[in-house]
Amino acid sequence: MNQADAAGLKELIEEAQEDNKLEFKKASGDLPKEFWPTYSAFANTAGGVILLGVEENDPKNIVAGVKNPAKIIADLFNILSNKNKVSDCVIGNDQIKTYVIDGKTVIWIEVPEASDRIKPIYLNGRMETAYIRKGSGDYLIDSEQLRSFLRNASPGEDSKIVTDASLDDLDPFSLASYKEKVSIRYPAKKYNELSTADFLLEIGAISKNRKTQEYKIKNGTLLFLGKYTAIRDYFPSYHLDYLNRKNLNNRWVDRVATDEPNQHEMNIYQFYSIVSEKLRALVYERFKLDSKQVRMPMGGFDESLREALVNCLAHADYSQMHPSIKIETFDGFFTFQNPGKMLVSYETYVKGGESRPRNEQIMSLFRYLGVSERQGWGGAQIFKFAHENRYRQPEIHSNLEHTKVKIWHVDLVDSYPDMLPDEKAVYQVIVKSDVPVSSKDLILATGFTEYRIRKAIDALKAGKHISVLGKARSTRYSALVDFASVITKIQSDLDAMKDRLQGNS
Repeated sequence: MNQADAAGLKELIEEAQEDNKLEFKKASGDLPKEFWPTYSAFANTAGGVILLGVEENDPKNIVAGVKNPAKIIADLFNILSNKNKVSDCVIGNDQIKTYVIDGKTVIWIEVPEASDRIKPIYLNGRMETAYIRKGSGDYLIDSEQLRSFLRNASPGEDSKIVTDASLDDLDPFSLASYKEKVSIRYPAKKYNELSTADFLLEIGAISKNRKTQEYKIKNGTLLFLGKYTAIRDYFPSYHLDYLNRKNLNNRWVDRVATDEPNQHEMNIYQFYSIVSEKLRALVYERFKLDSKQVRMPMGGFDESLREALVNCLAHADYSQMHPSIKIETFDGFFTFQNPGKMLVSYETYVKGGESRPRNEQIMSLFRYLGVSERQGWGGAQIFKFAHENRYRQPEIHSNLEHTKVKIWHVDLVDSYPDMLPDEKAVYQVIVKSDVPVSSKDLILATGFTEYRIRKAIDALKAGKHISVLGKARSTRYSALVDFASVITKIQSDLDAMKDRLQGNS
């Protein structure tokens, strides 16, 4: 690292503040004991960087350095290899770097987020000594968080048998409706000629004890087709809520909730049937089915909402002691929130191709209706539609407690109501252009004066809406592009190329 780079790094370190992904440790001669709770917390949350040899201070942090970096790094790997000290190692050689700043050595340790399959990362041989990161602090997990980690590591709770439950705990009206729809989709199977029990056995929704001939109900089947009181007996925190909040009002104009009087038993199937129709009524293209209820080409936005709704219901952690499903509609966007962490990474969700359902039984029941995406392309489909229609990209927030997906159905520029008219006009030109634009291009496109353009550009830069390329007369402006936008554009371009090749064949 040259002198200029060292000076730049020093400035960054001195000005930085500890947060959910950055931690300073003083560490003079030895690896500090305080390192390990932070290691566990970063690995169990969203990853982060630990800088050894830096002391947090106000107004500027102090680069104190470490005396023996080789020994500290050796001690680090020795402890990581000891299962009695640390449950798993998520750090490799590439994640550790040393930098010399003003003659003092700082050790940079990048701790990646661990796979859900090995979480929680815990200390001293006890799962109770696992930590999570909140803000700039490391906190011991509680018993509920530990159970959430273990469910995430081995999903499939919904395929387990419900103790003491029987067919009487299932709602006959939901069963009749569901069986009719599945029978229409698969006429060759002649499901309509089977008894209810035999139908459920055939599709794997229940099992049967060979010795006692007793039927066994699965968790997912009870949630999907059960009576509300029976569901609450086994899942006390079960709650589904749909709210239409028109005009961003705090008050809702329409609601469907499990704790309000309903004509139907409010299981997953009935909630999905009602809410999907309400969502469908809110968009401009209606979802079309043929007379046999087979999946047909549909409006892209309808399909995006359907995928989000199914994912929300099928990937929820119904055993979690937190408020359950919440679907909300606003002018301009929809939100889908469910308890539990998303079990694939953000990058995988955007790219598609990998499916790791939390509730395989519930997903299977959706598949028989023809309304679930088996191969993990639902997320990619949602992002692709937004990209192709120049909508603001969907937003995803996921942690141990919940996952929330926000889907916009307005132009990217219109999704920022606080932008001034000049800023919107300039931003619109930049967003619509496939190449970076100059100030001259913006003047020609908007008819604004150079002063108005400059003022709008300054505001857009301050709001982190655009990036600046080049200098002086070569300066160009483009919309900031995130990972999701890049991946979605590549996929759309590949799809277009495929269509052209098929058209020429």
